[in-house]
Amino acid sequence: MRKIGIILLFVCQGLLAQNTKGVAGIPDSSFANYSAWKSALKEDPSLLLAELTASQVKATRTLVYKKLGQRSLVLDVYEPQDKNSRKSLLFFHGGGWRTGHRSQHVMLAKALVTKGYRVFLAEYRLSTEALYPAAMLDAQAALIYLHQHASKLHIDAKQIFVGGYSAGGQMAALLGSVQDENLFGKGQKIKGIIDLDGILAYIHPESGEGDDRVRTSAATAYFGYTKTENPVLWNQASALHHVSKQDPPVLFINSGNERMHAGRDDFRAQMNQFGILTDVFTHEKSPHTFLLFNKWFDKTVQLMDQFMQQITVAQDGSGDVRTIQEAVNRGVNNQTIFIKNGIYKEKVYIDSLRHDLRLIGQSRAGVVLKFTQARDIWRCSNPDDYGAGVLNIKGHDLSFENMTVINDYGLITKQDITISCTNEAGKTSVSTVQKYALPRESGEKDGEKIVRVDGHQFAVRTMPGATRLRFEHYTFRSGGGDTMSPWDVNAGMYYFNDCEIEGGVDLYCPRGYALAENCTFICHNMSAAIWHDGSGEEGAKSVLKNCRFIGDPGYKLGRYHREAQLFLFNCNFDQNMADAPIYQSGDRKLAWGHRIFYADCHRAGGDFAWHQTNTNVKSSDVNFTWVFGDKWK
Repeated sequence: MRKIGIILLFVCQGLLAQNTKGVAGIPDSSFANYSAWKSALKEDPSLLLAELTASQVKATRTLVYKKLGQRSLVLDVYEPQDKNSRKSLLFFHGGGWRTGHRSQHVMLAKALVTKGYRVFLAEYRLSTEALYPAAMLDAQAALIYLHQHASKLHIDAKQIFVGGYSAGGQMAALLGSVQDENLFGKGQKIKGIIDLDGILAYIHPESGEGDDRVRTSAATAYFGYTKTENPVLWNQASALHHVSKQDPPVLFINSGNERMHAGRDDFRAQMNQFGILTDVFTHEKSPHTFLLFNKWFDKTVQLMDQFMQQITVAQDGSGDVRTIQEAVNRGVNNQTIFIKNGIYKEKVYIDSLRHDLRLIGQSRAGVVLKFTQARDIWRCSNPDDYGAGVLNIKGHDLSFENMTVINDYGLITKQDITISCTNEAGKTSVSTVQKYALPRESGEKDGEKIVRVDGHQFAVRTMPGATRLRFEHYTFRSGGGDTMSPWDVNAGMYYFNDCEIEGGVDLYCPRGYALAENCTFICHNMSAAIWHDGSGEEGAKSVLKNCRFIGDPGYKLGRYHREAQLFLFNCNFDQNMADAPIYQSGDRKLAWGHRIFYADCHRAGGDFAWHQTNTNVKSSDVNFTWVFGDKWK
């Protein structure tokens, strides 16, 4: 955080006095859930206010955390029955800094209590009572109160999260950004910030604050100055102007109202430079009041829980653990794992009991997971492929972002080798679709296995049961085939966005349903770049949209062995691609025929006839629902 003297709290009074016309000394609670609901019904008549079956959860007590003469500021406390649960959330309501009430978020408090959190709903002075910085002085006082009474309140002072909605979200973000400046009081430790549709900057090209043409805006009433009268004060109250390496991680949960995101992307860019986690989820087409309604409530609670379960991986010891595997082992379901930049030379396993995890890297190029593993060597000592990759997955509902995974066996090995291979994996056997028996090489002797330099080398290998997996802003690289291998022909569903996949034969080989958007495929093999197995059911498909293919001279686009269905929309091929259509390898009798479809695909140096448009489906029609239907909700 940039050091800003406390004197700035009262700056610029020499030219204009602070306008106190709206200060009546009375709290304004006109903004309420019912009125917000009535307003939102005009756009969506189906909306219902959030309700919970956990109605038995009640505020255990109301605590006075600050007294100002006859005025007492309070916290409503919601506690789980488990006294060993130590994590807590201090939460501030919205209302444009001049209205609203803490009771608006009782349902949120109840929902989080059922997940083991202690929730403190805070009252603070509104602009009808006192102008900025009053509300922030109150917020700081509430945080200090939790720290000073942590033992009595059964909370861990190192596990205090601060959150807020709308104006409260703005306050929470600012509070997290100024603790090393002591701007509003003695700095305190904050584990993380949750900002629900609160702006990060008042004066910003994305901001709508300070428009006083029709009536005095909420921000002008809050500061007692227009933004032209006292821009220094407006900027001082903006979290964007206080970013530093001491800041806590931040989760943004946003509506579809873009002006409520003002300064968020700039804030995230600055935080990323310091290696601090910021995450964002947007409820598309939702109103600013999304938090109050059933339609978005459960997902919001899940995201908040996932973030507050966060664990940080850092090789230098600055995080909670030093290895990715340790984070997975120590973690719980519905959790965020943030990985700081570094080269992690390890193999990672995510077992079948793990679900709803997000593994987020600090940067795509900076977080590298690397291991040396030939599939053939692994399988000659193990009964299946769980462990044959660098990232090995049995879990479901997992999200991976901003990372590079490399299997460097074929990148550092110089020649083929022959090894002893006496177990069942190396013997000729009848393969089932899901068993994936290890194939025999021509010239192999019984009890031996030829391990080729460019043989199967999984950067990622998923097992049956691993489904609903998302990979975004990822690089996958190997020196052999099957670099990215998501393999569950019956229930597999996989999504890729802005990924780069490099390797040999069948470098991208999903089974089941898959959608790849805005991806680059780099092929170093003459047999095939992509592959699909859709034999589990007739509707299974592998869809590639807005993707790019490059490779060694003469590489072929793709192939399949079993029933497959491939769609390529608006894809581009470099001039090295061979004049060879996607083909069937082997003579298996197909139940549903040859199903390969193209739309608006082009090759540098001239198109080939076989990839001309042959489907009525348009690229604009292809989305998540078109690929997965209602299988992935």
